[in-house]
Amino acid sequence: MTTLKLCLAAIAAMLGVATANAQTEKKDSVNYSLNLQEFVVKSTAPRTKMRNGAMVTRIVGSPLESAGSVEDMLSRVPGMMRMGGQLQVIGKGSPIYYINGRKVQDLEELKRLRSQDIREVEVVNSPGAAYDASVNAVVKIKTRRQQGEGLSGRFDVSDEQALKSGNNNLTSTLNLNYRHEGLDFFGGVTFQNDYLDGYRSLLEQNTYLKQNTNSIVSHTQTGYTQSDQKFSRMFFNAGVNWQFDDDNFIGVKLERGIWLKNRYWFEMEEDVLRNGMKEDYLKSESDIKYKNPNTLLVNAYYNGKIGKWGIDANVDYYSQCDKNDNHVNEQAMSGMRTVESMTENKSHLFAARLIAEHPLWTGKLQLGGEMTTVCRDNDYRISGVDNIFDRMSKVNEQNYAAFFEYGIMIPKAGMLTLGMRYEHVAFDFDDKTDPSRSVKRNHDDFFPSLSFGTRLGTVEMQLSYGVKTTRPSYYQLRSEIDYGSKYTLQTGNPLLENEIRHTLDLSGRWKWIAFNVNYLHIKDAIYDWTSPYDDNGVVMIGMVNFDRPIDVFCAFVNLSPTVGVWTTSNTVGVQKQWLSFNLDDPREATGKRHVTYDKPMLIFNSDNAFRLKRDWQLELNSQFYSKAHYRNVRLLQAYWNLTAAVQKSFLKDKSLVVRLSFCDIFNTAKQDAVIDLGNYTLKQGDVFGEGRGNYSFHRVALSVRYAFNATKSKYKGKSAGEAAIKRM
Repeated sequence: MTTLKLCLAAIAAMLGVATANAQTEKKDSVNYSLNLQEFVVKSTAPRTKMRNGAMVTRIVGSPLESAGSVEDMLSRVPGMMRMGGQLQVIGKGSPIYYINGRKVQDLEELKRLRSQDIREVEVVNSPGAAYDASVNAVVKIKTRRQQGEGLSGRFDVSDEQALKSGNNNLTSTLNLNYRHEGLDFFGGVTFQNDYLDGYRSLLEQNTYLKQNTNSIVSHTQTGYTQSDQKFSRMFFNAGVNWQFDDDNFIGVKLERGIWLKNRYWFEMEEDVLRNGMKEDYLKSESDIKYKNPNTLLVNAYYNGKIGKWGIDANVDYYSQCDKNDNHVNEQAMSGMRTVESMTENKSHLFAARLIAEHPLWTGKLQLGGEMTTVCRDNDYRISGVDNIFDRMSKVNEQNYAAFFEYGIMIPKAGMLTLGMRYEHVAFDFDDKTDPSRSVKRNHDDFFPSLSFGTRLGTVEMQLSYGVKTTRPSYYQLRSEIDYGSKYTLQTGNPLLENEIRHTLDLSGRWKWIAFNVNYLHIKDAIYDWTSPYDDNGVVMIGMVNFDRPIDVFCAFVNLSPTVGVWTTSNTVGVQKQWLSFNLDDPREATGKRHVTYDKPMLIFNSDNAFRLKRDWQLELNSQFYSKAHYRNVRLLQAYWNLTAAVQKSFLKDKSLVVRLSFCDIFNTAKQDAVIDLGNYTLKQGDVFGEGRGNYSFHRVALSVRYAFNATKSKYKGKSAGEAAIKRM
């Protein structure tokens, strides 16, 4: 592969020299050309730069413009990566997203939006006091703002087919916009049909118990699991935006998600051994039917100026209803049985936020307040199994917050920003089945933030400190016991405490080189935890707060030069955590065993694009991270996803774009894993496969995009309740 890359680099350099006089870029491109007599002198604006401590990557005019969906584009933005199929900010985990200032409530929107519509992406590693204290990182997406009036639209269709299974993902989207003077009317519909077939994972789990005779009993379950899913859904959105002068906007937007069908099949087959001798055989088949898992979001906003005050106000209403029926057939050596269960959740949220800013002395003062109220009802019923009972519960939570942030420019030094956020959270968990498990508690917390940005010659740098929290999701707080199989149960934990994180960040940029170093100190970290449930090999999967802090260090550097027609972006990084436990293990003489999770992860992402004549573009992109310890999981092999793509634009205005890509060429984008919890161990193949929602990256994808009379909606609404909605 090294030889191949060197050859490609040499070819790209030669092509760049050969076409230097013939190639001209549009004004919105990253490359600019200045004609000096007979020569064309090319200068390259940095694709990634710093702005107020954040990494800002320009998309329009760069190879990322043709990445496909915004989700695929973000995985290649400096400072971001895929982990377990999910997008993360390196070292910070999952971010929240803004599109033109409006918070993204449904991450499926990142799949529906296309990279051609994006102007720039801003990755904020150290969010200030204006953001909810649970926000680790923020990704701000700004779309291209084109001029024009009248009717415009865009139609996209894409189909992805896995090469070694029946996985197929078909998505089509139609967006329309009508603009007249200051009024913008917009709407859209997306249809998605997915067939996820045959995700298969080998597993082996062991539990160790000490009997009254002091003898050690081991229970081993070894076999496989297989998942299949078929679903169709539609998303609708409509809204209006009114710009009544140069500085003031007002609007409302409605989003509706409807599942047309959703059915999930799960099969598990395993042998059960006791002290190495076969004791049982289990085959479990689950058929889960989802009914009406629908969502509704209404957002209204005002964004503008009143005198010298800048005002940003948002109001949200969000509802979510989902119900599923689970039918489980089990076959064991002891006989057969059928387990039926039903789960129904109804959630409602109301949120409002007001932010005001005003110049003060040589800086800017920002003040704000936010309120969120959530009501969630849960009904769980089960039959066909002993010792697991029906549960009914209700959660009410109110979150009231106030914050300020002041940034001041210190002459000949830099920009100093101070912030403070206060949050009052009232949590009420009412277990209607067992009142003794009900929980009421209040939290009153202050979250400070501090940053200093400066310039040392041509190097821009910023140092930031902040305190953040992670609140458990409502699913993690549930009290009912879910039945997985005869030997596997799962539950939540209403007593979970909030996770507290102290963060220290240093970021900087010099020309086309950007870097970030960060350190996290985490207290009361929330993790999955599995332990023996009885003496017969049954295990319970639950949630716990770690009783000791975790320290995490992360550093990465990005290099994004351009050589002729070749544009490359390379991110090299390392992430290491310090995590250890003294765990119960009856195999040890002391009854305890020291377990560590501290193997660092090495990261290397490389994106290479060749922009050729006649609107052709070729790409070769690679994502790699090494064997490592990630939270309380040991990843046993390196992850490598090599993708190639070819793209062609048609018509005079390039409004028709066709793209063909071959993803995960060598079928290596997967990882086996081991979890060691002392008296319980688990080894599983392709541990992140099901969680990524697209069981195989080894696939071919074809997309077609057509746009006419392109204008762009001026909607500037920002949802006020993103953090609470993500927990539902």
